[in-house]
Amino acid sequence: MALFRNYSSYKEEIELALIQNACVEIELYSIVASIIRESNNPHQLSVRDVSNRRKSNFSRKFFGAGGFPDFVVVERNRTPNPVQYGCIEVKMPTVPLEKHFDQVLGHLQSFRKVLYTNGIRWIYYEETLETSCFDITLGTIHGNHIAWEPADTWMQLLAEIDAIDWY
Repeated sequence: MALFRNYSSYKEEIELALIQNACVEIELYSIVASIIRESNNPHQLSVRDVSNRRKSNFSRKFFGAGGFPDFVVVERNRTPNPVQYGCIEVKMPTVPLEKHFDQVLGHLQSFRKVLYTNGIRWIYYEETLETSCFDITLGTIHGNHIAWEPADTWMQLLAEIDAIDWY
């Protein structure tokens, strides 16, 4: 089983990041990208990290009403202008996701589909913030400790991620 599709490995990595580096947002980038890349999604996807992009002629295609997302999900095709299917926005686990809904709304306007997470809570939107396609919370943070939900919640999250129709 892939590293970040394993709940024990995932929980340990999030806890270590929280304890060792205050779990800054960038700590989650490789974890989130791995989960999407390792998904059992039937579509051939490419996950591009655009979190550090600045406005330029090349990167303009990744800039939307919410600014640059952290990742853009595109078709897996060897072209400089692949079809964009959606984006992923990541926040620190200690930041409530409600705090940045304005940014997510901008991403929805530009990218139509947004996977939004702080590593603890995962929300997937299509087209509008009015209803989420799924909203799964894996645990609750109490200082440097996380009270994790049981493994069936993790399995539900993976099933939902696998079922995202990015096309």
